[in-house]
Amino acid sequence: MLLSPFVVLTVQQEEKPTLLVYLDKSASVNSETNEVFEQKLKKTLLSLQDKFNVRTYSFSDKIYQSADTVKGFNATDLGQIATHINNYRDSRSVSAVLIISDGIQNRGVSPLVQPLHSNPLLYCIGLGDTTPVTDIRISGVQVNESVFLGSEFTLEAQLQCDAALSSAYKVNLWEGTTLIQSQAGVFDKGVGYKRISFALKGKSPGLKQYRVEVSSIPGEKNLANNQATAVTEVVDDRKKITLVMGASHPDIGAIRRLLEGNARYQISMADPGLTPNPESADIFVVHGMPLNENQAEWLKKLVDAGKPFFHVSSLQTRRSLLGGLPGGMYPSSASQAEDVLPQAVTGFSEISYEPEALRRVESFPPLKVAYGRWQADASQKVLLKQRIGNVETDYPLFYFKDVNSHRSVWICGEGFWRWRLKEFANHGDCMATESLLFQSLQYLAVSGKPKTFALKSSKNEYEPDESAVLQATWLDAAGNRDNKAACDLTLNGEKGFKRVMQMARYNNIYRLETTGLPTGQYKATARLDKNPAIAASTVFFVTSMVAETAQKRADHGLLRQWAARYGGVFANRNAMEGLMQNLEKQETARPVVYSETKITELIHAKWFFLIIILCFSLEWIFRKYLGGY
Repeated sequence: MLLSPFVVLTVQQEEKPTLLVYLDKSASVNSETNEVFEQKLKKTLLSLQDKFNVRTYSFSDKIYQSADTVKGFNATDLGQIATHINNYRDSRSVSAVLIISDGIQNRGVSPLVQPLHSNPLLYCIGLGDTTPVTDIRISGVQVNESVFLGSEFTLEAQLQCDAALSSAYKVNLWEGTTLIQSQAGVFDKGVGYKRISFALKGKSPGLKQYRVEVSSIPGEKNLANNQATAVTEVVDDRKKITLVMGASHPDIGAIRRLLEGNARYQISMADPGLTPNPESADIFVVHGMPLNENQAEWLKKLVDAGKPFFHVSSLQTRRSLLGGLPGGMYPSSASQAEDVLPQAVTGFSEISYEPEALRRVESFPPLKVAYGRWQADASQKVLLKQRIGNVETDYPLFYFKDVNSHRSVWICGEGFWRWRLKEFANHGDCMATESLLFQSLQYLAVSGKPKTFALKSSKNEYEPDESAVLQATWLDAAGNRDNKAACDLTLNGEKGFKRVMQMARYNNIYRLETTGLPTGQYKATARLDKNPAIAASTVFFVTSMVAETAQKRADHGLLRQWAARYGGVFANRNAMEGLMQNLEKQETARPVVYSETKITELIHAKWFFLIIILCFSLEWIFRKYLGGY
């Protein structure tokens, strides 16, 4: 025992291979997989239980356990099968898979693009009818998920037609209850496919639901697939820009005319000398300020509120009041001024400008700049420097500034209006001046603070049996996500529908999943329990279209490809017994043998101590009997 003797044991266990069976219960084939068929299938699978551990599942929109109630009859996702096989608790033992379906897939990812890690034998039994029938249908509608207000976009509908004769059709596009466009055409006999495009324009912000309808053709019976819907969101990303000036100046007029020609900006003007509320706009164009202490204090409020601004200095600007702003120091106010020409800085990389635009800028007339020494620092991204006559200086003329995530753009002199007139006179357009202004405003636009509380839907449009998923995000003062406060959600729909629910805390956000919604448009409003309360809203649709009715012709071609890829066999419903016999005879489906080696020290073995006790007992008995004691 002092030498610690041990025993080595090798234990082997044999386990039958696993056969996973998936039975399609979607609406397109549910009438075939009735109780009679299921009973026949169960009897057939009994013959395989000597060779396999048989596990049976139902599927439609997802995988259901044998004891579960199937709810998602209106969609089929064959890709869920591949995911389920790969995530099976003991995937090493899965040696064969049997799939019984019509091959129609209308949701999720195709199973052909998802490899099966255990590489099992895959058998498929085809259900449904593959006979071609006269039918014209909308197989899909493509439109951008979101478009900008005022921009043009395209909605594309894919038409498919199976007909013995040539057939005329008409496609109507509806927005709500309004017919907005129509197109007509003719399909030749046989199988045809066409793409129909509609040119649209985002005229008002919000979610827009479009319905595409195609007229029926002679002999067509399935009319449920003659329409389809699509939803896009028209986003009003226009930035509100307010022009603020110390006094009337032609620079403001030139800037305003350039901005009014761009649909992405909403322009307003403050009266000369007045300072608007910092929250009244996203970006401020400031000209000639500050002229006094009050205007300097207002500029500091812009910085504190995180509002970016485009600052144009004039000869009346009291530059000594700008020292507290993130724009750098300026020469003190002086009555003298000098003409300064623009000189482009080589190697400027903050914004990409066209070389032609910078070449034009260098030919522009001079700006009126206050005389003095202009200070520059390393944080200034200088685009244009001052050139006095033929002398190039290091004084900034047009530069960008980003301090603590607050952005600003600065022009150190007045006379921008001359640049616009000169360029138009020489070139017939204002490409360079527009580029300087719009690129600067785009630079300022991306510095806006994110919304502290936002509510989003995972999709713009849901099918009747789908669960609507809503997520809300709250950002604290430091920009961190927080979900400690309670959050309620009110869901309002058509015909007086209203549902109030509590959003669940999920990681560091709020999440809610609800189902059973009637068709129509819904507005969801989340309210955060703060003082004062904070609200956010979003809109989504529940469409009346059912994916299972769009195509009723079985697709056995997909099942054939899937079975062939993994060395299996495809058979129709009538040949099910022969397929089962083939599966039973497969030699590749062999038991899985698990081997485990155990090393046990004798001091820990109970049976060894029993032997020792037995030996001591026998020794005592013999000694007692033979007179050794």
